[in-house]
Amino acid sequence: MIWLVLALLTSTLIMVNFKLYPKFGVVVLQAIATNYLVAFVAGLITLQNESPVDFAQQAWFPLSLLSGMLLILVFFVFASSAAKVGIAITSVSSKMSVLIPVALGFLFFGDIADPVKICGIALALPAFLFIFKRNENFNLKGIFLVLPLLLFLGNGINDSILKTAQFNFLATDNDLVRYLTSAFATAFFIGAILVTIISIRKKQKIRIKNIFAGIVLGLLNWYSTLFFLKGLTEMDVTVFVPVFNVGIVSLGAITGLVFFREKMGKWNIFGLVLATIAILLIALGNG
Repeated sequence: MIWLVLALLTSTLIMVNFKLYPKFGVVVLQAIATNYLVAFVAGLITLQNESPVDFAQQAWFPLSLLSGMLLILVFFVFASSAAKVGIAITSVSSKMSVLIPVALGFLFFGDIADPVKICGIALALPAFLFIFKRNENFNLKGIFLVLPLLLFLGNGINDSILKTAQFNFLATDNDLVRYLTSAFATAFFIGAILVTIISIRKKQKIRIKNIFAGIVLGLLNWYSTLFFLKGLTEMDVTVFVPVFNVGIVSLGAITGLVFFREKMGKWNIFGLVLATIAILLIALGNG
């Protein structure tokens, strides 16, 4: 149970960090690039004496490169969504993205169309409609509403790539850690290039506060992943995954509404409840 609690707390704190970045003037790209350097180093420490050079010889390596490219893009969208749209909706969009790998499982990996899972998928569309319904308390500009939708697609595609790698190549937890470490290295490399280009063209200085924010984010990012994997080894997956997914949505919504006074109408809250039920049903169907 302790791993579940720690995974929930660290995952929620990632969203809180993104929410606070505008307040403290943190340059998001610099923080995200640093975050992936920290996550990469943490991965190497976890793997101890293994050399990252050996990763290139693995069959999963091309997929890990693709994952790394998507990781930094999706994380940037994640940060923007948390800051501009809110933690509550961002957490839902992030977890509802499970619909994409679930559909992939039906089509290519022989997953069974469990009635419980189908009910969850059926609830997903009305949940989205209610979550984004405009009203007197929730009336963001259309451009901002694109962010959680992009997060849904990006996260879903990345999860599908990981599912493909797991199905074909990743036999053990150590294989998964190697894959993630390789993806983090790719994300850092891309981030470092982008930060360098922007720093030169826009004369944007690399500041200590951005590096510090990235270190904190990287530790949260890595340990949220590690706690999740440890939780899976100690709890039945059919219990851990549903509770974790629903816990993230619920904790994200509570954090946004209570600590950041995020405004939502009754229909938006109803949509959050529907989404939580949909995520729970899909996860239970996976069991």
